[in-house]
Amino acid sequence: MISIIVPVYNVEKYLDRCVQSILIQSFKRFELILVNDGSTDNSFEICQKYRKKDSRVILISQENKGLSAARNTGLNNAHGDYICFIDSDDFIEKDYLKLLLNNLKSNNADISICEYFLSNEKGKKYSIVKFNEPKNISILSGKNTFNYFYEDNYVPNVVAWNKLYKASLFKELRYKEGYYFEDEFIARPLFYAAKRVSFLREPLYNYVQRSGSIMNSAWNLKKYEDRQLMYEERIDYFKSNDRRLYKLAVQQYKNWIIGIDYENCNNLDKLYLSKLQKEYRKYFGIRISNTPKAVLKDLLGALNIRSISKLKSIL
Repeated sequence: MISIIVPVYNVEKYLDRCVQSILIQSFKRFELILVNDGSTDNSFEICQKYRKKDSRVILISQENKGLSAARNTGLNNAHGDYICFIDSDDFIEKDYLKLLLNNLKSNNADISICEYFLSNEKGKKYSIVKFNEPKNISILSGKNTFNYFYEDNYVPNVVAWNKLYKASLFKELRYKEGYYFEDEFIARPLFYAAKRVSFLREPLYNYVQRSGSIMNSAWNLKKYEDRQLMYEERIDYFKSNDRRLYKLAVQQYKNWIIGIDYENCNNLDKLYLSKLQKEYRKYFGIRISNTPKAVLKDLLGALNIRSISKLKSIL
């Protein structure tokens, strides 16, 4: 059986489409765990409607604690041998569960991953996000998968959705509560626990891009601090495990520092910007390239991240 976990928070406009896409799946042996995370619109009533209609639907309601806590509640109440997460404003293709499960079983994998569609709020597909790499490879170890994602700064790849997991992977793992970028904090231990990851080169998930989502909400200081913590955890891990990826982690961190200052120097607290300047200087000289341009960029950044952010277009 598959346990499908859907955190729900103020998504009355999209929830019917999401739940209906699950209930019409060609694979029928699943439980759908709807975790109402303190919604203030009609989301709870919509959840109740489906709980009454279909015995596979389990409804859990809690005070608003955030996405990570809602996912953890789902995990704590899951009974399946496999786990999948679906965001409540997204929807899936009819064979999503069947094909991901077949892919996982036929390749003796712990995680099965598919490509996905980008859709607008009305559900119209306008693009496909495909696996660029690894070319002609359908199976990797969990560690190599994480490293492959990481090479490209991996933000789009470590999302909880578009994947089917063996439930045993979550025996000792839970999402980090109270933080943004929750998927990235759990990604390394989750993928490192997987012996085999299988790639399904077919788009089966519909990721809906909408203005009111967490992903597209306005940035605030907490988001910057959580992103900084994410980079620091990357750096700390690779420092003693992989020198090349350590340098890459440092470079990505410094690039991020320059980027956010360039875009937000008038909106961020001066003390926080001063802290970021110290962070940049801490890693001065650690870079993935030693070309004259890279050395100059690193030197200017160490002197003043504001000055280099203004020169970003030519560097």
